[in-house]
Amino acid sequence: MDSKNENIPHEPAAWQALNPVLERCYIGSPAGKHGTFHGTIFTLCKLLQGSVQMKKGDDSIRADAKDRTWILTSPGTRWQHFSDDAEIISIHIALGNPQNGAEWIGPQICCAQPDAAGDAALEQMLHSRTIRHLSAGQRLELHMLKLPITDYLELQKHTLEILKQSLLLASQGGMRYEVPSIQDSRVYASYRYLAALDIREDFSRDELAAREGLTAGQMDRLWRSELNQTPNHYRDYQRLTYACEQLRRKEVPIKVTAAELGFRHLSQFSNWFSTRQGESPRSFRNRPSG
Repeated sequence: MDSKNENIPHEPAAWQALNPVLERCYIGSPAGKHGTFHGTIFTLCKLLQGSVQMKKGDDSIRADAKDRTWILTSPGTRWQHFSDDAEIISIHIALGNPQNGAEWIGPQICCAQPDAAGDAALEQMLHSRTIRHLSAGQRLELHMLKLPITDYLELQKHTLEILKQSLLLASQGGMRYEVPSIQDSRVYASYRYLAALDIREDFSRDELAAREGLTAGQMDRLWRSELNQTPNHYRDYQRLTYACEQLRRKEVPIKVTAAELGFRHLSQFSNWFSTRQGESPRSFRNRPSG
């Protein structure tokens, strides 16, 4: 492996609950060539033909197939414009909840050329027995497949290597997936508690603060100082992230997602989601993921 990747430090943290899942391994014309798309998971895109412009937040890139680069994007809304002749490799990996509060920091999108190890990891995935035997449609919905355990483990091996190479490459441009640095032990403990709390569990602001011997107001002030948000804001973000991930799984009824998040009526969930995302759950589900 190129030594420049090995020399980039990643902060130690508890990653035992991290469970990356390969959701898409697609080759062909982009599903969404032009427009705004809601990516809910980490993506790797490599141009085989044509060119693309992408913008996500304050970050933007331009890439051409001859550059041999990987385009790496963190979850969230992005704008993209592919040329009419574009052909791509698209890898989508869901990281799930690592239960340590890890989040994406730095640029939201980056474009960089992989080294030999990265190229090899991508080739090995594309030519693995499991992927080669799947139809184009199956490659778009990999999380729905039922596989023999040996095939699943082979696919997981390639998924982990692709993720590793992607994170190393992204870190060169300052894009990282890390646990925030928190100095106050009370904020750290409460943050870790919320990060690991099942999304279906009720959350009490007062009880969270009491665990650390604080009032809710004191806890809010400490959180703002350390994390620029309150526990309520963080929990709401967790719930919205989960909702978006589940809405992309078309086999999961919207009412099931609403119930998991504690909404007794679908209309309540729709209003909550629309206020935060700017469109209804059904509209969000029907959008191409790009």
